[in-house]
Order: sequence, then C-alpha cells, then structure tokens
Amino acid sequence: MKNPSNDQYTSTTPDLAQKKINELHFSESTKKEMLRSFNLRLSAFSDEILFFNEPFTPISITGMNCELNCRHCEKHYLKHMLDGSHGRLRTAAEKLARDGRSGILLSGGSKLDGSVPTYELSDAIRQIKDDTHLLISAHTGIVTRKQAESLAVWLDMALVDCIGSDRTINEILGLLNTVNDYENTLKHLSEASIPIAPHIIVGLDNGAIDGELRALEVVRRYDPDAVVIVVFIPTKGTYSADATPPELDDVAAVITSARQMFPQTPLSLSCVRPGGRYRLMLDECAILCGIDRIAVPSRSAYTLCGDIGLHVREVGDMCCSYCEC
Repeated sequence: MKNPSNDQYTSTTPDLAQKKINELHFSESTKKEMLRSFNLRLSAFSDEILFFNEPFTPISITGMNCELNCRHCEKHYLKHMLDGSHGRLRTAAEKLARDGRSGILLSGGSKLDGSVPTYELSDAIRQIKDDTHLLISAHTGIVTRKQAESLAVWLDMALVDCIGSDRTINEILGLLNTVNDYENTLKHLSEASIPIAPHIIVGLDNGAIDGELRALEVVRRYDPDAVVIVVFIPTKGTYSADATPPELDDVAAVITSARQMFPQTPLSLSCVRPGGRYRLMLDECAILCGIDRIAVPSRSAYTLCGDIGLHVREVGDMCCSYCEC
C-alpha cells in the first residue's frame, strides 16, 4: 500500500475516527480497543480502504444437495448459487468467462464429514481452469491431507469457515468434529501451499458469541493471506430464523481482536452479513474497528469514509479474500 499523499489525512483521520467512536453506545473499554485497532490499520494500510462491489459468482457443485442441513442454513443459501452439479460446472464456468468475469467461487452442500467435495472433481476443475483462465476460490469445509493435496492443482484461494467452539460445531452444524479438525484443515491446506482466507463467523450460535476468539487464535498459527469476518444472519425458514444477529459491540470485540492479532494482514467484512438498518450500522462499526476492505458496502460505509478521511478504492470483479487487486 502507498503512503498517504496528503498529510491532512494522517493528522486528522484518527481524531475524526475517535469522534465517531465516542458517539457509539459501547463501553469505554470497547471504544478504547476500537481506536487502537483503527490506528493499527491506518499505520499498515494508510488512508485507503478497498470496496469490492462485484464478488465472484458462487457455483454449487452439489446443486441443492447437502448431507448436513445445518440449523443456520438448511440449504437456503444453495438456492442463490448457480447449479454446477451433474456436469453443469463447465457450462456455468465457461459462460462466466465469456461474460468477462475474472473468477468463480466453488461451493455447495457439505458431506457428513464436514467437507465440500470439490476434491472429487479436481481433474475436471483443473481442465476448466486451464481452458478458461479463471481464478478459482472454494469453500473447502474440513479436509484431510490427501484432499488438500488434490485441491492444490487448481485452487487459488481456500475459504475456510473456522469455528472455535466444539459445542457450536456439534449443535449448529450437526458435526461430530472438533476445533482441532478445523485447525488440521488449515494445516493441510498450508502444507499444500494453498493460499488461505479463513472466515470467522461472528454469532453463529444463534447470535451469541461462542469460540470466535479461539478461532482467531487458531488462525493466527497459519499466516493467512486474509482474514474475513462473516456475521450470522437469522434466515427465514431455518431453525435459527427467530434468533437475532449478534450485538454490535460483540462484533466490535471480534473485529478489534482480529486487527490486533493480524495488524499487517488484510481484514475484510464479508458480503455475508445481515441487511437493513443493522447492515448500515455494522459497516460503520467495522470501519471504525480497523477493517481495510468491505464486500458489497452499504451507503453508510461510503459516507463514513468520507467523513473521516479514508480514501475509497473500488475493486471490480474480485473476491475480497484476494490480496492483490
């Protein structure tokens, strides 16, 4: 990142940010950590913030099939992906390439072992990549060493949901796995030389905080290319539909911890987060907590950046997990 070209930013932006932080109805200790984290991001990334308005199109390699049917999702999010099952993956990828897209996100339902079985299609995906020259990200889920080695022949960025609570893994995801399995996944992917962008899901336990800080500690051991903050969405028609999103001060605690653990690492707010007024407030909170990039930012994000002297750089047709934009 370039150093700020205007000394006004370095002299006024921290003060303007502090003023905005002081207006929040958070505890004084939370506000103190927010200011500390904001200043850390300012030192590392200057006055620039990246806004990603065109994330990669997700393609489900399993269609609508999922063996887990987790409580927070119940296959809902598969409905919003292109269907890449039963031989449709190449057709979907080639169309996106013809449309000028630079990359795709492979996703889909999970198997009972917690993996998303892209590794079963490695030969076909490698050929698609060679033919289309698309960047390919993928939700991996939990993978073994052998599966990670299979992914390495085509995967440009592994998006790994990292859960830091055995209870949440068991009760929300319905898996018999433990936090150690997620750590082993990061280890296997890293040893296979696959870039990783761990995703920390704030409030996955029906809006409550349970293991997010432990998940960050696990991620800390593996030198991620980026860390992505996801915020739980109570989704209509699911077991968790009547839950509430996490309290904003809880989200602030996770983001400030992430920034302080990873002062030089890109820290992004995912496109997967609640909408409405909550989203407007969340985006502002995340900026003041020290994130340096947002996927699909709200209008309030643009306004706040203008108010405190952050320079917005728009990044088109790119996933917010990539460092080079």
